Amino acid sequence: MNAINTALLTAACVALTACSGSVNVGGNDTPQQRAAAACEAEAKTRLGEKTYQIDGTALTQSAKRVDDQWDLRGPITVNPGLRDEAKQTLECRVRAQDGKAAEVTYINFIF
Repeated sequence: MNAINTALLTAACVALTACSGSVNVGGNDTPQQRAAAACEAEAKTRLGEKTYQIDGTALTQSAKRVDDQWDLRGPITVNPGLRDEAKQTLECRVRAQDGKAAEVTYINFIF
């Protein structure tokens, strides 16, 4: 490879890394982010084959600590762009303890 190709390849790799969204690589995510991820995973399980969009940022930012759990609430759109599109609010409660997997103890879809 000549110097120009090497420089272009390096620049492309840097750009892809910067745009990948992998901000929390290495396990530096917060309890709120782990709780939101658990809520999103549970919503996916409950919705099965339906398509949906969750505002993960809003869900994470809504997290409030209540005793030993996190209460989260955020917008979710089920079947976006389809005739039966439904805009809802996802409510979720998660027990997240250090060293243990986050456990969803409550989930609700509010129309």
